[in-house]
Amino acid sequence: MFKKIYLLLLLSISTFVLFSCNKNNKKEDEETYDVILNRYIDNLIDNTTSYIPSWNQESFKNRWNYIDGVFLKSIIDLYKKTNDEKYINFVTNYTDYYIDSNGNFRCPDPNSSSQTEFLTNELDSICESRILFDLYEYTNNIKYLRAINYTANVLSSMNTVSNGKNYWHKESYPNQVWLDGMYMYIPFLSRVLLLNNNQSGFDNIKAQYEFIKDKMYSPTKKLYYHGYDDSDEKIFWAQANGCSSSFWSRSMGWYVTSLSDLLEYIPENNSNREYFVNLYKETIDGILQYKDSETNMFYQVLDKPGESALVQYIKYLKPLKNTMYTENSNISNYLESSGSSLFAYSILKGCNLGILNDDYKQIGKDIFMGTYNHSFKDNKLNDICITAGLGPDTKTYRDGSFEYYLAEPVGSNDAKGVGPFIMAYLQL
Repeated sequence: MFKKIYLLLLLSISTFVLFSCNKNNKKEDEETYDVILNRYIDNLIDNTTSYIPSWNQESFKNRWNYIDGVFLKSIIDLYKKTNDEKYINFVTNYTDYYIDSNGNFRCPDPNSSSQTEFLTNELDSICESRILFDLYEYTNNIKYLRAINYTANVLSSMNTVSNGKNYWHKESYPNQVWLDGMYMYIPFLSRVLLLNNNQSGFDNIKAQYEFIKDKMYSPTKKLYYHGYDDSDEKIFWAQANGCSSSFWSRSMGWYVTSLSDLLEYIPENNSNREYFVNLYKETIDGILQYKDSETNMFYQVLDKPGESALVQYIKYLKPLKNTMYTENSNISNYLESSGSSLFAYSILKGCNLGILNDDYKQIGKDIFMGTYNHSFKDNKLNDICITAGLGPDTKTYRDGSFEYYLAEPVGSNDAKGVGPFIMAYLQL
């Protein structure tokens, strides 16, 4: 009898312990979304005590730049979701290092030898100014409106390609259109059109997407090439059709995100809206062909999953300062977190805007969670291609080849990955 009571008592204790452990594990799973990621975001903010960010692993720009812009956009989204004043206060305080009380852009470090506060010859500079609309709305401070107008004037004065209305990506890249550029200025320009009640301005935006579809789209792959050279004398990286030779994941991410953000701003009654909706849906479906079935992420070069290449040290790795390698190396195409996060964000946003049906919501969630489970380790977002581009003539190793994209350094906690990752998290 005593033995039977003892066994029942032991069973009860074991059941209680097991139940408690399961509750704790469930709590840890719940922390995955709320506690862990919110703590991660707060750490990035808390570790940025002045104008030198903790989210830029490429190089400190010391001027108005798109890398800061991508991260600050995610924090504004966080403020909209939580109404926690600490987030909008952080964005305001950080921005005010770069914009004075009269709305003029300035170099934040007064002791810096470089006083280039705003590069007027590249689309990248335009990107960060999209946050100024929100700051103007929240603070009603006229200086942000002045900075918006300055940025709009800079954009309108930029060169366009010979055979279309698309802007050069940079003055140093004449007659070149890059997919990245659409994210750098389309969301900003869309908000300028809304501010000025200029519905016809979306006609011009439509013409620019039509140009890219005509010149840079591969009907076979259903993807867009990273860059296009519209000049008569093609640059070294261009194929006979003027396009670069690879489908880089983050450039596709910037492109499709430009569409999802545009669809947030373009009025429902605008005659161009249906065109953008169809283009967006087509682009999403093209991308999803290349989703990795195991992780739900996407590869650095989208259409070459599981492939590798022998990458030359002298030609690529040394000039790119990729310190992981000291000789010719066989490098595998890898699952890349910034492009994957941009795809998750764009799909989830399309669902939240009512453009995509509920089937896509689970797909977007799977991509985000796949990125979280694979690439978010030790309080860092890993597997981020730090930077990539095409040319110029002085950098022939940036040739748009498969080998080139594999050779670019890979790092952690850079805003080009962190910003989209947070944005996707908030859409989810």
